[in-house]
Amino acid sequence: MIIMGVMKNHITFLLLATTVLAVGPALAWEAVKVSSVEHSTFYRSGSSTKGKAGLNGGDYSDSLFNGTFTDYRWQNTSGAYLVVDLDDTFPNGCYVTEVKTGHKGGKAYSLYSSVDGSKWDTIAEQITAAGERTFTIEKIVKKVKVVWDQADWSQQTLAEIEVWGVDPSELGCVHPEEYVTEWEAIPASANCTEYGIDQRQCTKCGEFFYRESLSALPLGHEYETVLVKHGTSLEYGNGTNVCKRCGDAIVFDNPIDLATLGGAYNEGLVQFTDVTVSSIWRPQDGAGGAGHLVDGKWQTGYNAGWMAGSLSHDAEFAQFAFKNAIDLTAVDISVHNHDQVVEFYSVEGGEEVLVGEVAFEKDTAADALDYQRKRVELRGVSLSTLRIRVQDFVGVELWGKKIISICECHPYGTVAGAGKSAAVRTRVIIE
Repeated sequence: MIIMGVMKNHITFLLLATTVLAVGPALAWEAVKVSSVEHSTFYRSGSSTKGKAGLNGGDYSDSLFNGTFTDYRWQNTSGAYLVVDLDDTFPNGCYVTEVKTGHKGGKAYSLYSSVDGSKWDTIAEQITAAGERTFTIEKIVKKVKVVWDQADWSQQTLAEIEVWGVDPSELGCVHPEEYVTEWEAIPASANCTEYGIDQRQCTKCGEFFYRESLSALPLGHEYETVLVKHGTSLEYGNGTNVCKRCGDAIVFDNPIDLATLGGAYNEGLVQFTDVTVSSIWRPQDGAGGAGHLVDGKWQTGYNAGWMAGSLSHDAEFAQFAFKNAIDLTAVDISVHNHDQVVEFYSVEGGEEVLVGEVAFEKDTAADALDYQRKRVELRGVSLSTLRIRVQDFVGVELWGKKIISICECHPYGTVAGAGKSAAVRTRVIIE
């Protein structure tokens, strides 16, 4: 049972009844945002560009410092980095309390801090989790660096970088590193949507510090089905998926486009629907990744849909994993205009069971589009994982290589038991 919330060093977190913490004395100072586009420098291939100049194939502007954590920006140069320099404002260094980032997720980035730029201390490395993150620093530095470890041509990545701090002269204790204990996890501090919490202490003054955990991910919701009305062969029923831990509810009055309840899987991202794929055409830059299966672009084109790494029916698949069993009612799908068969499988315990398929034949009409879109209705199909395979007899050719590609795919479903049941034929003899 949750009994209290604690605000400490700009991190809000929930403590369980079994957790007891000593809280230090009230702070006489307040950290402020000390980062800005005017005090940042972008570096690429040994050169530097200041202010609002463009990145290679992407963009870098004051949007990274505008306080909005979801206006993601393009960056396709691996190893490029951005340095926030606090020297001009704090010639004796700034006591940095935390760094906040907003990131699309999937592609790794790293954070570092330095006193003079000659030696960099790790804040966090190879971060792939999506969303707004807070990284606790609590020491005097002059520079903070964010490195794009992996670039991406297919989606925007970083949205925001904020550095928060205070002039050391305002502090009674600057918490020298030799007096600060190692970070340790607070047991059971993660909940459905929030990361766990770590703590450490300055033994010189007794102050406790807390940070969002780098390893204890949100638990995610644990849904159970509340069926209100059973489906029949003629009409859908209805019901709700309710989280047993926190009460989060998804109401299914009618079948829902399940793609709207999630998207591409990213570590730390809590959603009902996680989309993954077996491989992608250009893994080095993310081209044709899982997110393009559900981005609303039904036509063909570069990054319009999933582009697999090969033409193999057995090796390649797209997958929709749901946080609770659902009744699959339909699949709306778009593919390139040529001969192929799309197969739908239920996956339970590692076993695939074919639950439906749809065949496409090339439309040779003069006004035919270069893609075809079909909606497949399903009955009596209950599953928690939908896997899609393609028997492609032609393939999509990209740079001399033939591959499988699905332009767009949206499964529809309702709570288990509320889908239309399979029609049963009954023979009646009247004498």
